[in-house]
Amino acid sequence: MYYSFSKFGRDAEFLVGLHLKSHDWNIYFSKGSRGPSDIIAIKNDIIWLIQIKSSTKIPKIHGYEINNLIKLSNKINNSFPILSLVGPNIRCNLNPNSIVCGDYLLNFYLLPDWKSITLL
Repeated sequence: MYYSFSKFGRDAEFLVGLHLKSHDWNIYFSKGSRGPSDIIAIKNDIIWLIQIKSSTKIPKIHGYEINNLIKLSNKINNSFPILSLVGPNIRCNLNPNSIVCGDYLLNFYLLPDWKSITLL
């Protein structure tokens, strides 16, 4: 059976969404992953606009994707542009904020500073 990169990307979005939901965030998925954010997550009047990138190696993100996410967050009160990276759970985890979800690691970064963050 063939497992496509787009399916892996969509599965990564569901994994991030389920993890956030388990921490009492309200989750809204973008239809067809269109627009600057894949997920809008809301908790305690805080809005995370999340772009999710997944890969078994190094995820690819383009500068214009980051810029569009930041521009969108500047238009919405109490919103923050977040990049979530989803990759395989390897033993040489160097980020103390990584979240282990079975065979995968989730990481969240506040843009534009790329500050590694944890869930609220």
